[in-house]
Amino acid sequence: MAAHAEPARTDGGRSADGGDHERQKATPFEYRSRLKIAGLPLVHVVRGIDPSSGHRPPAIGLVAVGQVAVGLIAIGQIAVGIISVGQAAIGLGWGIGQLAFGLLAAGQVAAGVLGAVGQVAVGPHAIGMVRDSGGWVVAGWFLAGLGLAAAVLRRRRTLGPLLARGVSRIAEVRDGRASIAAQVVSLDGLEAPLSSRSCAFWHEVTVGPGGRSYERASGEIRVGDGSGIARLDLDSDMLFIRSDDYCEVVGPDWALHLETSLARGDLLHVAGPVTLVPDAGAGGGHRGGVSPLFSGHPGAPLIVSTRDPSAIRAEVAFASMFAWALVFGAVLAAARWILY
Repeated sequence: MAAHAEPARTDGGRSADGGDHERQKATPFEYRSRLKIAGLPLVHVVRGIDPSSGHRPPAIGLVAVGQVAVGLIAIGQIAVGIISVGQAAIGLGWGIGQLAFGLLAAGQVAAGVLGAVGQVAVGPHAIGMVRDSGGWVVAGWFLAGLGLAAAVLRRRRTLGPLLARGVSRIAEVRDGRASIAAQVVSLDGLEAPLSSRSCAFWHEVTVGPGGRSYERASGEIRVGDGSGIARLDLDSDMLFIRSDDYCEVVGPDWALHLETSLARGDLLHVAGPVTLVPDAGAGGGHRGGVSPLFSGHPGAPLIVSTRDPSAIRAEVAFASMFAWALVFGAVLAAARWILY
Protein backbone atom coordinates (compact mmCIF):
# COMPACT_ATOMS: atom_id res chain seq x y z
CA MET A 1 0.00 0.00 0.00
CA ALA A 2 1.08 3.58 -0.58
CA ALA A 3 2.48 5.37 2.43
CA HIS A 4 3.85 8.80 3.11
CA ALA A 5 7.48 8.79 2.06
CA GLU A 6 8.71 11.37 4.56
CA PRO A 7 6.37 13.44 6.75
CA ALA A 8 6.46 17.19 6.73
CA ARG A 9 6.81 18.82 10.11
CA THR A 10 5.27 22.05 11.33
CA ASP A 11 7.05 22.56 14.64
CA GLY A 12 5.84 25.22 16.97
CA GLY A 13 8.12 28.18 17.57
CA ARG A 14 8.23 31.92 17.58
CA SER A 15 6.07 34.02 15.31
CA ALA A 16 7.50 36.52 12.87
CA ASP A 17 7.16 39.33 15.42
CA GLY A 18 9.09 37.38 18.08
CA GLY A 19 6.09 36.17 20.11
CA ASP A 20 5.19 32.55 20.78
CA HIS A 21 2.66 30.73 18.67
CA GLU A 22 0.91 27.45 19.32
CA ARG A 23 2.23 24.21 17.91
CA GLN A 24 0.57 23.67 14.57
CA LYS A 25 -1.01 20.43 13.53
CA ALA A 26 1.40 18.51 11.27
CA THR A 27 0.08 18.56 7.72
CA PRO A 28 1.97 17.26 4.71
CA PHE A 29 3.36 19.79 2.30
CA GLU A 30 3.92 16.96 -0.14
CA TYR A 31 2.71 13.38 -0.17
CA ARG A 32 4.79 10.94 -2.16
CA SER A 33 3.84 7.30 -2.01
CA ARG A 34 6.63 4.87 -1.18
CA LEU A 35 5.48 2.68 -4.04
CA LYS A 36 7.27 3.85 -7.19
CA ILE A 37 7.19 2.72 -10.80
CA ALA A 38 10.16 3.63 -13.00
CA GLY A 39 11.28 6.06 -10.31
CA LEU A 40 7.93 7.89 -10.18
CA PRO A 41 5.64 7.81 -7.15
CA LEU A 42 2.32 6.06 -7.62
CA VAL A 43 0.68 9.10 -5.99
CA HIS A 44 2.09 12.63 -5.65
CA VAL A 45 0.04 15.33 -3.93
CA VAL A 46 1.33 18.89 -3.53
CA ARG A 47 -0.16 21.45 -1.16
CA GLY A 48 0.90 25.06 -0.92
CA ILE A 49 4.29 26.69 -1.43
CA ASP A 50 7.74 25.11 -1.56
CA PRO A 51 9.54 26.36 1.59
CA SER A 52 12.86 26.27 -0.27
CA SER A 53 11.89 28.47 -3.23
CA GLY A 54 8.68 30.31 -2.33
CA HIS A 55 7.01 28.97 -5.48
CA ARG A 56 4.25 26.42 -6.01
CA PRO A 57 5.89 23.24 -7.36
CA PRO A 58 4.17 20.87 -9.79
CA ALA A 59 2.85 17.46 -8.79
CA ILE A 60 4.38 14.76 -11.00
CA GLY A 61 3.42 11.12 -10.59
CA LEU A 62 1.30 8.34 -12.01
CA VAL A 63 -1.56 9.95 -10.09
CA ALA A 64 -0.80 13.67 -9.58
CA VAL A 65 -2.80 16.23 -7.60
CA GLY A 66 -1.71 19.85 -7.29
CA GLN A 67 -2.08 23.34 -8.65
CA VAL A 68 -0.07 22.13 -11.65
CA ALA A 69 -0.30 18.36 -12.11
CA VAL A 70 1.33 16.01 -14.64
CA GLY A 71 0.43 12.32 -14.49
CA LEU A 72 -1.40 9.45 -16.08
CA ILE A 73 -4.30 10.73 -13.97
CA ALA A 74 -3.88 14.45 -13.27
CA ILE A 75 -6.07 16.68 -11.10
CA GLY A 76 -5.33 20.37 -10.68
CA GLN A 77 -5.90 23.90 -11.84
CA ILE A 78 -3.67 23.03 -14.78
CA ALA A 79 -3.74 19.28 -15.39
CA VAL A 80 -1.84 17.34 -18.05
CA GLY A 81 -2.30 13.60 -18.36
CA ILE A 82 -4.03 10.70 -20.03
CA ILE A 83 -7.10 11.52 -17.93
CA SER A 84 -7.07 15.15 -16.78
CA VAL A 85 -9.47 17.01 -14.53
CA GLY A 86 -9.03 20.71 -13.79
CA GLN A 87 -9.75 24.29 -14.68
CA ALA A 88 -7.49 23.82 -17.69
CA ALA A 89 -7.42 20.09 -18.47
CA ILE A 90 -5.20 18.83 -21.27
CA GLY A 91 -5.78 15.13 -21.69
CA LEU A 92 -4.32 12.77 -24.25
CA GLY A 93 -7.40 10.67 -23.54
CA TRP A 94 -10.09 12.39 -21.47
CA GLY A 95 -10.07 16.10 -20.65
CA ILE A 96 -12.64 17.35 -18.13
CA GLY A 97 -12.69 20.96 -16.94
CA GLN A 98 -13.66 24.55 -17.62
CA LEU A 99 -11.26 24.50 -20.56
CA ALA A 100 -10.73 20.94 -21.77
CA PHE A 101 -8.79 19.29 -24.58
CA GLY A 102 -8.53 15.59 -25.37
CA LEU A 103 -9.55 12.73 -27.60
CA LEU A 104 -12.82 13.17 -25.73
CA ALA A 105 -13.46 16.43 -23.87
CA ALA A 106 -16.14 17.75 -21.54
CA GLY A 107 -16.33 21.27 -20.07
CA GLN A 108 -17.52 24.81 -20.49
CA VAL A 109 -15.20 25.07 -23.47
CA ALA A 110 -14.31 21.62 -24.79
CA ALA A 111 -12.32 20.53 -27.83
CA GLY A 112 -12.01 16.84 -28.71
CA VAL A 113 -10.43 14.91 -31.54
CA LEU A 114 -13.31 12.40 -31.51
CA GLY A 115 -16.01 14.31 -29.65
CA ALA A 116 -16.80 17.05 -27.16
CA VAL A 117 -19.56 18.07 -24.75
CA GLY A 118 -19.85 21.60 -23.36
CA GLN A 119 -21.31 25.07 -23.64
CA VAL A 120 -18.84 25.61 -26.44
CA ALA A 121 -18.03 22.23 -27.96
CA VAL A 122 -15.55 21.64 -30.77
CA GLY A 123 -15.09 18.31 -32.49
CA PRO A 124 -16.45 15.93 -35.14
CA HIS A 125 -19.24 14.92 -32.75
CA ALA A 126 -20.00 17.97 -30.62
CA ILE A 127 -22.86 18.48 -28.16
CA GLY A 128 -23.35 22.01 -26.84
CA MET A 129 -24.93 25.43 -27.23
CA VAL A 130 -22.21 26.46 -29.67
CA ARG A 131 -20.78 23.75 -31.88
CA ASP A 132 -17.88 23.72 -34.30
CA SER A 133 -16.19 20.87 -36.13
CA GLY A 134 -12.84 22.68 -36.32
CA GLY A 135 -9.59 21.26 -35.05
CA TRP A 136 -9.07 23.56 -32.06
CA VAL A 137 -7.75 20.67 -30.02
CA VAL A 138 -4.64 20.90 -32.21
CA ALA A 139 -3.89 24.39 -30.85
CA GLY A 140 -4.55 23.30 -27.25
CA TRP A 141 -2.31 20.24 -27.43
CA PHE A 142 0.44 22.03 -29.34
CA LEU A 143 0.63 25.07 -27.04
CA ALA A 144 0.43 22.93 -23.90
CA GLY A 145 3.16 20.64 -25.22
CA LEU A 146 5.47 23.54 -26.07
CA GLY A 147 4.81 25.20 -22.70
CA LEU A 148 5.56 21.98 -20.80
CA ALA A 149 8.68 21.34 -22.92
CA ALA A 150 9.95 24.86 -22.16
CA ALA A 151 9.42 24.31 -18.41
CA VAL A 152 11.27 20.98 -18.55
CA LEU A 153 14.17 22.54 -20.49
CA ARG A 154 14.43 25.37 -17.95
CA ARG A 155 14.53 22.88 -15.07
CA ARG A 156 17.17 20.77 -16.80
CA ARG A 157 19.35 23.83 -17.32
CA THR A 158 18.93 24.98 -13.73
CA LEU A 159 19.61 21.57 -12.19
CA GLY A 160 22.02 20.29 -14.83
CA PRO A 161 24.95 19.59 -12.46
CA LEU A 162 22.68 17.76 -10.01
CA LEU A 163 20.90 15.71 -12.69
CA ALA A 164 24.12 14.62 -14.41
CA ARG A 165 24.86 10.97 -13.68
CA GLY A 166 27.95 10.11 -11.72
CA VAL A 167 28.72 10.92 -8.08
CA SER A 168 32.28 11.35 -6.81
CA ARG A 169 33.65 10.40 -3.42
CA ILE A 170 35.01 13.44 -1.61
CA ALA A 171 38.53 11.99 -1.76
CA GLU A 172 38.29 11.97 -5.58
CA VAL A 173 37.08 15.58 -6.00
CA ARG A 174 39.36 17.93 -7.89
CA ASP A 175 39.09 21.57 -9.03
CA GLY A 176 36.23 22.31 -11.43
CA ARG A 177 32.75 20.86 -10.95
CA ALA A 178 31.68 17.84 -8.99
CA SER A 179 28.69 16.03 -7.54
CA ILE A 180 28.80 14.30 -4.15
CA ALA A 181 26.44 12.64 -1.68
CA ALA A 182 27.43 13.20 1.95
CA GLN A 183 26.08 13.73 5.45
CA VAL A 184 26.20 16.96 7.42
CA VAL A 185 28.96 16.60 10.03
CA SER A 186 28.88 20.18 11.37
CA LEU A 187 27.57 20.59 14.89
CA ASP A 188 24.07 21.95 15.35
CA GLY A 189 25.26 25.30 16.64
CA LEU A 190 22.32 27.40 15.39
CA GLU A 191 18.69 27.85 16.41
CA ALA A 192 16.14 28.24 13.61
CA PRO A 193 14.23 31.51 14.23
CA LEU A 194 10.66 30.21 13.73
CA SER A 195 10.78 26.65 15.01
CA SER A 196 13.61 27.08 17.56
CA ARG A 197 15.04 23.84 16.15
CA SER A 198 18.74 23.16 16.70
CA CYS A 199 20.41 23.01 13.30
CA ALA A 200 23.57 23.65 11.30
CA PHE A 201 21.78 25.83 8.72
CA TRP A 202 18.34 27.39 8.31
CA HIS A 203 16.55 28.99 5.37
CA GLU A 204 13.40 31.15 5.50
CA VAL A 205 11.10 32.31 2.70
CA THR A 206 8.47 35.01 3.26
CA VAL A 207 5.64 35.22 0.72
CA GLY A 208 3.33 38.20 1.08
CA PRO A 209 1.63 41.11 -0.69
CA GLY A 210 5.01 42.74 -1.27
CA GLY A 211 6.45 39.68 -3.01
CA ARG A 212 9.00 37.13 -1.84
CA SER A 213 11.97 37.64 0.43
CA TYR A 214 14.66 35.21 1.52
CA GLU A 215 16.77 34.96 4.64
CA ARG A 216 19.21 32.28 5.71
CA ALA A 217 22.00 31.53 8.12
CA SER A 218 25.37 32.57 6.74
CA GLY A 219 28.70 30.79 6.77
CA GLU A 220 29.57 27.26 5.76
CA ILE A 221 28.91 23.70 6.83
CA ARG A 222 30.99 20.56 6.55
CA VAL A 223 29.83 17.31 4.99
CA GLY A 224 31.51 13.90 4.95
CA ASP A 225 31.13 10.56 3.15
CA GLY A 226 33.73 8.40 4.91
CA SER A 227 36.46 9.22 2.43
CA GLY A 228 36.95 12.82 3.49
CA ILE A 229 35.37 16.13 4.47
CA ALA A 230 34.14 18.89 2.14
CA ARG A 231 32.92 22.38 2.92
CA LEU A 232 29.84 24.12 1.48
CA ASP A 233 29.91 27.92 1.18
CA LEU A 234 26.31 28.80 1.95
CA ASP A 235 27.00 32.52 1.52
CA SER A 236 27.61 31.96 -2.19
CA ASP A 237 25.01 31.75 -4.96
CA MET A 238 23.06 28.69 -3.91
CA LEU A 239 19.95 26.77 -4.94
CA PHE A 240 18.53 24.89 -1.96
CA ILE A 241 16.05 22.08 -2.59
CA ARG A 242 14.15 20.82 0.40
CA SER A 243 10.44 20.21 0.80
CA ASP A 244 9.98 17.55 3.46
CA ASP A 245 10.71 19.26 6.77
CA TYR A 246 9.49 22.76 7.43
CA CYS A 247 7.74 25.19 9.73
CA GLU A 248 4.92 27.42 8.48
CA VAL A 249 3.72 30.59 10.25
CA VAL A 250 1.26 33.28 9.15
CA GLY A 251 2.54 36.67 10.28
CA PRO A 252 0.51 39.67 11.49
CA ASP A 253 0.88 41.22 8.02
CA TRP A 254 -0.78 38.12 6.48
CA ALA A 255 2.55 37.15 4.98
CA LEU A 256 3.38 33.44 5.00
CA HIS A 257 6.73 32.56 6.59
CA LEU A 258 8.20 29.16 5.72
CA GLU A 259 11.34 27.86 7.34
CA THR A 260 13.40 24.78 6.61
CA SER A 261 16.75 23.69 7.97
CA LEU A 262 19.64 21.23 7.88
CA ALA A 263 20.92 19.34 10.92
CA ARG A 264 23.83 17.07 11.72
CA GLY A 265 23.35 13.67 10.06
CA ASP A 266 21.15 14.91 7.18
CA LEU A 267 22.09 13.34 3.84
CA LEU A 268 22.75 15.94 1.14
CA HIS A 269 23.26 15.75 -2.61
CA VAL A 270 25.62 18.55 -3.61
CA ALA A 271 26.64 19.66 -7.11
CA GLY A 272 28.41 22.67 -8.53
CA PRO A 273 31.74 24.51 -8.69
CA VAL A 274 34.45 23.23 -6.35
CA THR A 275 38.03 24.23 -5.52
CA LEU A 276 40.67 22.57 -3.38
CA VAL A 277 41.65 25.15 -0.78
CA PRO A 278 43.80 25.19 2.38
CA ASP A 279 42.08 23.64 5.39
CA ALA A 280 43.90 22.99 8.63
CA GLY A 281 41.22 20.54 9.67
CA ALA A 282 41.28 18.49 6.46
CA GLY A 283 41.11 14.73 6.91
CA GLY A 284 40.30 11.55 5.06
CA GLY A 285 41.46 11.49 1.47
CA HIS A 286 42.49 15.17 1.46
CA ARG A 287 45.18 15.13 4.14
CA GLY A 288 47.98 17.60 3.74
CA GLY A 289 46.07 20.78 4.55
CA VAL A 290 43.57 21.03 1.68
CA SER A 291 39.90 20.08 1.24
CA PRO A 292 37.19 20.67 -1.39
CA LEU A 293 35.20 23.89 -1.02
CA PHE A 294 31.92 24.01 -2.96
CA SER A 295 31.03 27.63 -3.74
CA GLY A 296 28.55 28.93 -6.30
CA HIS A 297 28.73 32.08 -8.40
CA PRO A 298 26.41 33.90 -10.85
CA GLY A 299 25.52 31.58 -13.70
CA ALA A 300 26.81 28.51 -11.84
CA PRO A 301 25.05 28.22 -8.46
CA LEU A 302 25.84 25.67 -5.80
CA ILE A 303 22.96 23.15 -5.69
CA VAL A 304 22.20 21.55 -2.33
CA SER A 305 19.36 19.02 -2.19
CA THR A 306 17.92 16.61 0.35
CA ARG A 307 16.04 14.88 -2.48
CA ASP A 308 17.58 12.01 -4.41
CA PRO A 309 18.60 13.27 -7.90
CA SER A 310 17.36 10.01 -9.46
CA ALA A 311 13.81 10.89 -8.37
CA ILE A 312 14.13 14.38 -9.87
CA ARG A 313 15.50 12.87 -13.10
CA ALA A 314 12.50 10.53 -13.32
CA GLU A 315 10.07 13.44 -12.88
CA VAL A 316 11.83 15.52 -15.53
CA ALA A 317 11.88 12.60 -18.01
CA PHE A 318 8.18 11.88 -17.38
CA ALA A 319 7.16 15.51 -17.94
CA SER A 320 9.32 15.65 -21.08
CA MET A 321 7.62 12.51 -22.42
CA PHE A 322 4.21 14.12 -21.93
CA ALA A 323 5.35 17.36 -23.56
CA TRP A 324 6.45 15.68 -26.76
CA ALA A 325 3.45 13.31 -26.73
CA LEU A 326 1.19 16.38 -26.78
CA VAL A 327 3.13 17.94 -29.66
CA PHE A 328 3.08 14.64 -31.58
CA GLY A 329 -0.64 14.24 -30.87
CA ALA A 330 -1.26 17.77 -32.17
CA VAL A 331 0.56 16.91 -35.41
CA LEU A 332 -1.49 13.71 -35.87
CA ALA A 333 -4.74 15.55 -35.09
CA ALA A 334 -3.86 18.27 -37.60
CA ALA A 335 -3.12 15.66 -40.26
CA ARG A 336 -6.45 13.99 -39.53
CA TRP A 337 -8.37 17.24 -40.06
CA ILE A 338 -6.45 18.08 -43.23
CA LEU A 339 -6.84 14.63 -44.80
CA TYR A 340 -10.40 13.92 -43.72
